Parts: sequence; structure tokens; C-alpha cells
Amino acid sequence: MHKNNSSKIITFPSYQQIQAAIDWLQKYCHSSLDLEYALNLVIQGKINPQQTGELIAISYKPSITQKVTPDNIQGVMMINYRNTQVSFESCNKLTTQSLFSLVQKCGFPKKIITSMEVKQWIRPLFLEYLELEREYDQLVMTCTQSLLDGKGRWASLQDKPMLMAYEKEYIAERGSGNANRDWNSLIKKRQIAVLEYSGQIVSVVRYNPVNHYALVAAPFTFSKFRRQGFARKLLAFLTKELLQEYTELKLWVDEENIGAIALYNSLGFNQVGCCYTGYFK
Repeated sequence: MHKNNSSKIITFPSYQQIQAAIDWLQKYCHSSLDLEYALNLVIQGKINPQQTGELIAISYKPSITQKVTPDNIQGVMMINYRNTQVSFESCNKLTTQSLFSLVQKCGFPKKIITSMEVKQWIRPLFLEYLELEREYDQLVMTCTQSLLDGKGRWASLQDKPMLMAYEKEYIAERGSGNANRDWNSLIKKRQIAVLEYSGQIVSVVRYNPVNHYALVAAPFTFSKFRRQGFARKLLAFLTKELLQEYTELKLWVDEENIGAIALYNSLGFNQVGCCYTGYFK
């Protein structure tokens, strides 16, 4: 990763340049799963910044050819269309400061997701202007082999009322989520799995496809059914199903959530890095 700071910033990158940014993240920045996923949505045409207003910025060190490549990129960030979240990655403090100036111009989002290395540079910049609401240091974990047989099924349209209840409780407990999630699309694409007990859904988990791997998201068991092994059974089901299609599964988890980390370890997940999520106001 380059440390020379004589760089330029592109704020309207081409698809080729965005792909180079994805390749840079995969090669050098294993902890920036959220940013990599968001950029993949752009490449896949599921997000169109020209229509919906997301800001993507790429900092790079110019070469003789002036091309943006995974080996001359210095940093990447993406601000969502509502300007509520920025996903951020950088290889040095000066690049972080340069990209942060664009965050200032856009108006500060209330949420930032970045790697632990970048946290030390960007967190103080946010605190100069905003008040910290809450923050989480998190482990990034991967799995390439299914160790256990699980239990569960893919969600169906009949499950939508319970899926909406899941999202509501998840938001209330975790402080993030999407109350207007497109359940029809997730169900059709088999991107959400559930586990039933005594005729009702007790545990839910989603995933997002990212090229050769799947990003496990928002596993949740309704409060009165916790500590009974339901999450373990459902995650084992999801892991076995997805590893038939993808070479790797990835997720992140709060480093203080010892129980969840032990669960993921038992399912074959191993830590590969650390990331940071901060909420500001």
C-alpha cells in the first residue's frame, strides 16, 4: 500500500475505476466489507449514483498513464444518497484528511464505517464538529468450510409479517436497520433464512452476495427464544447452504459480544481483521 501522499481525488469515477477500487479493497483492506459491498452494488447496477445521488470518491497517486489501479489507490469513500452514512477506507492520515474535506462539504453523515486503522485518523476529525452518540469496535470474520448441520429454511411470502416484526425489533435493539426493506426481493432471491419453533419464527438471518463471497447480515433471535441454540442451528443451515455456491462467507461482530464470537468460531469462522462503526450527532 502506497504511503506517498501526492495524490488526486476523483469524485465521479467510471465503472472501471470503481472496479479498481473494489480490487484495491480486496487486496489491501480486508476489513472494509461494507464499502466493498456498496461499490459492488454500483457495479451491478443496483445503485446508480447519477440518479440517486451517492457520492463516490477515489484518491490515487497519478502514474505516467494516469490510470487508476489497485496499486496506486490511496483511499476510497462512499456517502449514501440520504447522506446518513459514509463508508471509508484510506492508507494514510493525509489521504484521510483530504477525503474528509469532501465529507464536510456534503454535510456530516451520522454514521461512519471504516477499518480500525483509519479510525485513529478520522474519529478525531468527526469529534471536532459532532458529538459521539455510540461506537463499536468489531471483528471481521470469514468461513470457508461448513462444520455443522443446521436447521432452517428460506423465507417465503407468508413470512412477511414476522420479517417486519424482526426488522422492528432489530432496529429497536441495535439502533440501525431499514423499516422499508424490500422483503419481496429478498424472499425471491433467497437472501433471508428463518428457523421455526412450535409453529412460529424464532430466528432470522440475511445475507448479501458480493462476487465470490456472501456477506452474512443481521442475525437475530427474538428475545424470549434466546439461549436455546436457535441462532446456532439457523446459522449452521445458512453456512452449509451458501458454501455450496460461494467460496467464502464473511461477517462482522462487536468485539465485546463474546457469546456471538464463540458461536461463530464454533461454526468455522475465523478473525481476519477489525473494523469500526461510529454514530454521531
